[in-house]
Amino acid sequence: MRFKRSEGLTHSEKVLAGLCDHSFLKLWTYPNLFKKPAKELTDLLVVFGSDILLFSDKSCGYPNTGKPALDWSRWYRRSISDSAHQIDQAERWLRSYPDSVFLDAKCATPLPLALPSGADTRIHRICVALGAARRAQTDTGKRGLAVCPSVQNDAMLFTVGNTDRARGWVHVFDEESLAIVLRELSTISDFVHYLNSKTALFDGGQFISAESELDVMAYYLWNDRTFPPTEQPFRLDPNLWPKVEADPSFLRGRAENKVSYFWDRLIEYVTGHYLGETLEFGNEMEMADHERLVRIMAGETRLFRRILSNMILQRAAAARKHAIGSLLESGQPDVNYVLYVGRGDQGGDHATYRADRAWNLKTRCIAAKAVKPEKRYIVGIGLDALGVKGSSEDFVLIDTEDWPSEAVEKAAQLRQECGYFLPGKVIESQVHVDEYPDN
Repeated sequence: MRFKRSEGLTHSEKVLAGLCDHSFLKLWTYPNLFKKPAKELTDLLVVFGSDILLFSDKSCGYPNTGKPALDWSRWYRRSISDSAHQIDQAERWLRSYPDSVFLDAKCATPLPLALPSGADTRIHRICVALGAARRAQTDTGKRGLAVCPSVQNDAMLFTVGNTDRARGWVHVFDEESLAIVLRELSTISDFVHYLNSKTALFDGGQFISAESELDVMAYYLWNDRTFPPTEQPFRLDPNLWPKVEADPSFLRGRAENKVSYFWDRLIEYVTGHYLGETLEFGNEMEMADHERLVRIMAGETRLFRRILSNMILQRAAAARKHAIGSLLESGQPDVNYVLYVGRGDQGGDHATYRADRAWNLKTRCIAAKAVKPEKRYIVGIGLDALGVKGSSEDFVLIDTEDWPSEAVEKAAQLRQECGYFLPGKVIESQVHVDEYPDN
């Protein structure tokens, strides 16, 4: 194994790590990191390109002195305020010493991924504050903690807003909201887009309040993953989330997303073999090169993972009769996917078949540059037809940023010579899919 990371130390940290593993995938999720020997940096960090998610997890019992304001102030200080301070200290360290982050308390094993540095770094501050939700329900009848950006620190009971213990907004999740938000926004792209949109909403100054984080997310999802601009101050109606979750089209979309986890499993499968050094080919690849390949794949939203998974599985079923090469659209503007599905070795020599499939995949990737020269990255995925014995996978990443015009011309020539992706012959899929279908 190339490295071993923590799985979380406390029960709540283990729960948080499991949720983040599921949503953001294991290669980018790191619980219990250290900055100096025996000096913890943060409870959990997710690093994905230029985005860093800093999680601080606090599970504090809620006081019961008989004085509601005192109880809230004490709990707030021990959970949210201390979390915000921990996040702020971690952010300062990461911006000053991005190369000094370690997986173990002895600081013998550095973080295997390079952290971003400079102006491009985007840090998202996330507090997981457990212990107040039940008391809030008992005392107010409301679900969890209310959200009100104008509230400073602990000024209002069971309400989170701004804090002076960290730079920038700190996103606060409680027991219920954490699990549900990570379930519904279950990719790094979906989750970060929500956090960025919510930050812009708060900065805009027109949003007054919501009774829970889940109502904020519900409003965002209901409006096609946006917060519509408004010139008038507004507060959200209560119980938006139960209404959205009960909507038939929303439920259909959730059901149709089940196939999308094929894409997640593909990423986790190849990464698991790479980290275990059990790939048939490619174990010698540098971590940075492997990570860049799978990070492009993991950059797809849940909707696009649904689209790509359906396309791949349909072609893998049809490839039992004949090999299929396809161009597949990405949700990322600078990415193009090339899929090549072989029939399997048909009982013949597998090594020869595998080499032929790899050659077909790579030449198609080169030819794809001539089809859409504006795309920088070409990701090739080589698979076998569904159900064949001894299936295997190949992955190719080509970065064409520095390709001279002569290389693009050669790609066009290869495309013509091999007959790849020519008009009338190409299987290029452009489909319209409703995230939440009407029926």
